[in-house]
Amino acid sequence: MSADLLQLNVDTLFEQHSVFEIDTVQKKIQTVVENKREELRTMVGERYRDLLKAADTIAAMQTSAGTLIDQVHCVQANCQSLNEQQLLGFKTAPTATTSEALLQQRSVGKQLNNYYSTMVQIKLLSSLPELIWTHIDKEEFYAATELFLFSRHISTGLQLDAKNALMQQLPVARKQWEILRPFHVTIKQAVIAVLEREQLSAEMAVDCMQSLLLLEKCDLSHVLQTFLQLRATAFVNSLQSQRSDVEKVKPRRVKERILASLNILNGTIELLDKCLLENGLLFKRLAESSATTSPPSITRMDSSERQLAHLLPDIISGYRPQFETPQLTPEKLGEALRQWMAKIDGLASKQLQEIFALVSNMQTIQDIKSAARGSGRHTYNELEEQLKLPQAQLDFYRIKYMPLINARVQEIVRSSWAAAMQETYEKVVAMVQTSSAPAPLQIWREQSDDLPLSLAAALSDQPKRLANRTKGYDSATIELCAQFDAQLAAIVQELNVLLQEQTTRAEDKLTLINFLRTTAQQQLTEYLTQLKALQLQEQQALLQALRNTLALIELCPNLKLCFCQPTSWRQWAGNLTAAGVEHWQRMCSLIEEEMLHMWQLIIDDILAAHSCADKLPQAITHDVVLRDFPLWQTQTLEQRDEEHDQNVQSTIRIPNQPRLSLQTYLHQLIESLNTAVPQTLPSKVLQVFNQKLLTQLLSHYEELAAAECTKTSQNIALQLYFDLKFLERVFGVSREERSLYEHFHALQRSLRDCIDPFDFELFAEHITTHVSRSTAHLHGELGVLTPTPATSQGNSTSTSASALSHESDPNVLCLSSTGSTSLWFPLLPIVMPQTAAGVVHSERKTLAVEPEKPTTTTTTPTRKPSTRKTDGNKSKSGAASFFGMSQEWFR
Repeated sequence: MSADLLQLNVDTLFEQHSVFEIDTVQKKIQTVVENKREELRTMVGERYRDLLKAADTIAAMQTSAGTLIDQVHCVQANCQSLNEQQLLGFKTAPTATTSEALLQQRSVGKQLNNYYSTMVQIKLLSSLPELIWTHIDKEEFYAATELFLFSRHISTGLQLDAKNALMQQLPVARKQWEILRPFHVTIKQAVIAVLEREQLSAEMAVDCMQSLLLLEKCDLSHVLQTFLQLRATAFVNSLQSQRSDVEKVKPRRVKERILASLNILNGTIELLDKCLLENGLLFKRLAESSATTSPPSITRMDSSERQLAHLLPDIISGYRPQFETPQLTPEKLGEALRQWMAKIDGLASKQLQEIFALVSNMQTIQDIKSAARGSGRHTYNELEEQLKLPQAQLDFYRIKYMPLINARVQEIVRSSWAAAMQETYEKVVAMVQTSSAPAPLQIWREQSDDLPLSLAAALSDQPKRLANRTKGYDSATIELCAQFDAQLAAIVQELNVLLQEQTTRAEDKLTLINFLRTTAQQQLTEYLTQLKALQLQEQQALLQALRNTLALIELCPNLKLCFCQPTSWRQWAGNLTAAGVEHWQRMCSLIEEEMLHMWQLIIDDILAAHSCADKLPQAITHDVVLRDFPLWQTQTLEQRDEEHDQNVQSTIRIPNQPRLSLQTYLHQLIESLNTAVPQTLPSKVLQVFNQKLLTQLLSHYEELAAAECTKTSQNIALQLYFDLKFLERVFGVSREERSLYEHFHALQRSLRDCIDPFDFELFAEHITTHVSRSTAHLHGELGVLTPTPATSQGNSTSTSASALSHESDPNVLCLSSTGSTSLWFPLLPIVMPQTAAGVVHSERKTLAVEPEKPTTTTTTPTRKPSTRKTDGNKSKSGAASFFGMSQEWFR
């Protein structure tokens, strides 16, 4: 493998491979180099131990040989002395051999000490690599750095004595330094790796900073910048999906990454507080290391090497690291911290926001908030005062994380709301596309799941299926609303988890409540916009769309909770409660207005298909009179002639019902409405329908009134006048509908001008009576066109007044909705005289007969109507009054 890597051609490699592959090859080559270096280190260390042992033996042999040579020289000198004594007669004389021998002995001793000192230093250099690696593995970086500097000090001394003959014979000293030199980079890389850890203790941080001070020979400000830069790198690494130190395969959860990044920021501030402020741990350690009583570096060696310390020169045996007096003012620390926080802001604004975007539920956010509140400091005021920083500048959780948490909560609420609303819209569109006319009486047929199956289900606050069906909603609509309400309930429940948490600030809670209401309003408005963009034209599609939309308001209680806060939220909502109710009413009004627009499309379609211009005769001819005008009622009036003292009888013919074509047209409209809308129309829709219908009818009668035949025929004008009075009465046109009311009376006046005033004065009272009778007779047959009591009372009646009217009206189902555009099931009105007093009064003045038989009515000018009470009034008893049966609608 290594041979292949060494034989690579660099140019070919860069031409045929990508940058990522080249980087991989470089890492492999670096790994091979480190392995070879380790093997060389091991081999050299083992061989030099043998060399040292051999050197000791050689030295002993040299000493023995030297001693032997000296003894031989001494023997030779003695022999020569004896020879000279024999020849000269033992003559003695002082010689210089003794002083020379002493000098020679001293020279030999010095060389021997130099030899031993050199060999001990080489032995120390051989032992230091293994000892430095041991301290690095134990993460004792200051000790490793001190030993590295000690080895450099020894190597420098040996290199300065390189011209010595002994050093020239021992090149191992120079080669050993080549082994020790890379420890400068190795120790620095190990220190950097430790300072980039997520969890870093104060003791470890101080040890690393001491090591950097020794290695780089720099001031404390530079070390502080390096420390803060490495903590920023640790912050970035903590946001990665995989750990950089332990678990490289298993990805980390988003919550763990967010909490790890927050712990790094808070931990960095804690480390600065404990280590670098006045009387910090770093300054204490530096003072201990710089003291004169601190042990020398050789004490970190093994015991076998320490025993040879007496053989070393004092400059080596007494070596200890030296530190410059560190100076770091709070102003410099505060300035460095501000720059670091500015860098963190740039990193957090992008990467931290991307991490928060991966949080998918409120429970994770609650766990993050709980863990963050429990891990950070409660206050940084004292530290901020010392560093002269703005207030609350060091509270990273409050400044950087809380805005991101709140933004993510809002995004979760918005996305959940948008998803729920989009899903509901798609279902509504699908139902609209497949809509068809409902089967007759399908809504009234019983189903197995109408009634709750248990008492708990019956007593729960959830909408009951039977109650919903009585409001006109089919099973598909009820299921649609149930699913939408369940999704909104999940949103409200998740938001409630955060609001109930004690650690959430009141202003944040208020913001979330307001955001929920705003989001609901925006999503509903967008839903209505999308619904309008469909431009539905078919009646069944319009009905399906508007019923499903109205059902969202009535069958989704959690939708209202998004506007009107629950009781448990009102302690934080404050003034938003009243505003929420107002916004809910506005939204309901907006939806009703949009649905009223759809109703108007249905109404316009029905009126276009059944236009009065096509259904009613445009001109009145003799044939139209014979076919269209009903048989008038003949009445005989008897009056007393005072001059001739006799009774005078006169016969008149008065219309007693509207034209047949008008009745037929109204019944065709009713059949068309019943085909399109099986239930009765809501009050507002009925009012709009009646207004448009009456507007067309008035235009038609205006053309008839302007015709020449009407002006020349009193009977035609009288029948048309009767029709207008009938329409005004049966449709309940009041003065509050000013334009319509004035239009009616203007036409009536124009028709009255075509009638003889004396005849009209005679007919007026009878016409009014016949209009009332005809209205009472046809009131029930008109069915859906009959105005509701709330409508007949006036258009200005509010929704609450309408609701009270529905509740007190016996003709309306108690379960039906009270909405102005969602009233589905009011019963047909009870057919009874609307103005009993007026009818009784007119009956006492005229006697009505069948159309075939004339009725004779005697009228005396001096006769007054009887005022005796009817038998019905006498039948009121105490029991009937007690049970409320004396009310008008029980008669």
